[in-house]
Amino acid sequence: MRILMIILQIGGGLTFIPWFIAAGLSFMVFDTPRSIKKAFPWFLIFLIFSYPFVVARSYWWAWSSVSGGNYKIGCLWSCLPIIVFSLVYLIISQRTDLLNKYKKN
Repeated sequence: MRILMIILQIGGGLTFIPWFIAAGLSFMVFDTPRSIKKAFPWFLIFLIFSYPFVVARSYWWAWSSVSGGNYKIGCLWSCLPIIVFSLVYLIISQRTDLLNKYKKN
């Protein structure tokens, strides 16, 4: 079980590769001067930059569960970053035409 948890955490760590790209490009929401006064761009920036804290907290809870002897709960906490990343990817892909372009082919 410990090996599975480590593999899950490595997979969750690999989600930081696209996160770095998204975090770097996230400030493009402030291209227009009006967008600084709106709440949604700030909320989007907050969500993007809170992702590393979600990962760190879930891994902390996972290893806390393992130290208590509960390996199944530790594996579930290790899955959280992968689940969050997958859900966000699905939401974004449904909102863009990228998925529809591949469905037509």
